[in-house]
Amino acid sequence: MAEPIIKIENVNFVYEGSRRRAIADIGLDVYKGEFLVVTGPTGAGKSTLCQCLNGIIPHFTKGVMTGSINVVGMDTREHPVYEMAPHIGLVFQDADAQLFGMTVEEDIVFGPSNLGYDYEECMRRIEKALGDLNIEALRERKPQELSGGQKQSVAIGGVYAMLPEIIIFDEPTSMLDPWGKQNVFSIIKDINKVYGITIVLVEHEMNHIAKYADRVCVMDRGKIVLCGTTEEVFQQTDRLRELGMNVPQSIEIGNLLKRDGVIGRVPLSADALIAELKALPGLPKTPCAADDAARRQEAEAGPVVEAEHLVFSYLGETNQLDDVSVTFRKGDFTAVIGQNGAGKTTLMRSIIGLLKPQSGKILVCGNNITEKTVAELSADIGYVFQNPDEQIFTDSVLDELYFGPDNLGRDREKSKALVNEVLGDVGLERYENTWPKYLSKGERQRLSMGAIITMDPEVVIVDEPTTGQDWRETLWIMDLLKKLNDRGKTVLIITHNMEIVCRYCNRVVVMRGGNILLDGAPRDVFTEVETLKTAYVEPTDITRIAQALPYMPDNILSVQEFYDCFTAIRKGA
Repeated sequence: MAEPIIKIENVNFVYEGSRRRAIADIGLDVYKGEFLVVTGPTGAGKSTLCQCLNGIIPHFTKGVMTGSINVVGMDTREHPVYEMAPHIGLVFQDADAQLFGMTVEEDIVFGPSNLGYDYEECMRRIEKALGDLNIEALRERKPQELSGGQKQSVAIGGVYAMLPEIIIFDEPTSMLDPWGKQNVFSIIKDINKVYGITIVLVEHEMNHIAKYADRVCVMDRGKIVLCGTTEEVFQQTDRLRELGMNVPQSIEIGNLLKRDGVIGRVPLSADALIAELKALPGLPKTPCAADDAARRQEAEAGPVVEAEHLVFSYLGETNQLDDVSVTFRKGDFTAVIGQNGAGKTTLMRSIIGLLKPQSGKILVCGNNITEKTVAELSADIGYVFQNPDEQIFTDSVLDELYFGPDNLGRDREKSKALVNEVLGDVGLERYENTWPKYLSKGERQRLSMGAIITMDPEVVIVDEPTTGQDWRETLWIMDLLKKLNDRGKTVLIITHNMEIVCRYCNRVVVMRGGNILLDGAPRDVFTEVETLKTAYVEPTDITRIAQALPYMPDNILSVQEFYDCFTAIRKGA
């Protein structure tokens, strides 16, 4: 067998000032040309392992490291990062952390020029990176003017231009919309399959793992707890759920159908499963009747937010909101979806008064907000930012939860019951006197949400509530919002996660180019496949599988619903 290109032997690391091992007893071989995915819940040690591979640990990040890591014959403890750079590159989760040139070309040439290559070689590598990654059109653009997906492509280009043998990607798509994710994963796949570069990818997106990985390692509490081929790992669905991982819907239904003897093995992609199910003999060629009751919506409640003919432009050129009118009803749990730049955040920030549209009118709880300040509106409508660090600034968790009610002039004693309840709801009882910066990202996300809830607004808006969260944390956050919604509060979320839309929301608003394309119940909206494509939105895998099969209804939203319907059709066939 060939020698591994990366050899990790009994590696442990403890951060300076900590007692807990961030990674523990790690042993792993990675082979040339392999596409290895490292996944696991938040805090499992995935990013720490990445930083060990290119020498950031122990040369920059301080702590105690034991064991050895050998990369292309080089011991990472003996070779600093700049000596490792020609052989192994690291692309971070936040593209902005790696972009600092005045143009895309400057960013891409930075790596090769710092490796000491002459002008001709640097230019050759720029042309190769721009061409291979299909980003020639961005050459003269300023990085700060690019979309999220374009920025990540340029960050990849800067590492790729150094032509390393190995590239590590630390959750490179967590901040991107579905189209951006697909574009970046396509680039990573080509780097691996076409150009032969070994890939180590840290990723939560289980659907993409199933599509691209040769092998999967699952980490938990610093250790590798599962490792094998993609098929071997995804067969262990119960174990993955125990670890807080989200099993892809196509694999979940595939396992159920394999158990029933319908299929012999579980395909690793939705498209492969569709092909197999289409080929099954003896099933009808026309769809069974859809459940009409499922399409009926509940009686409409009164409006709590009304936006009429909103027009907004940041620079007075392209309208981010282009004559948008929409009403959100009391008790709605609504998802606002669409690609980055569709106008979702602009619409929500206009509703809370952070942005002032050039024209149009907004009513919140029947009151025109034109002359109201954000502080005045906060009693009726709360906003949770995508990045919790943008709205956390007190010295303790408890102070953060009291900050809103105190500034609304509410009596502390009267606020106490709600604050204590919210403290329990967000799972931070043990940390009430802790400085918020010491909390994990998921805990800070829950705290920022709790700080809004303690103000007891009628409407809660959450911008990307699950970005960067593992599946367990995602469900925790969404269950908290559902509990709030069950109490009669109106909840509006901006999200790219269609599975949580189907699980939790009773309404979906689809935006594109500053306009509203679709507005209705998830069962209705996700049947409008062609319109969704124009907004770069795709239904969940289970919906897509059902829509591809001639005998299934087109408005299936869950694995259980698919299984029950499919089983009934088989029995009746």
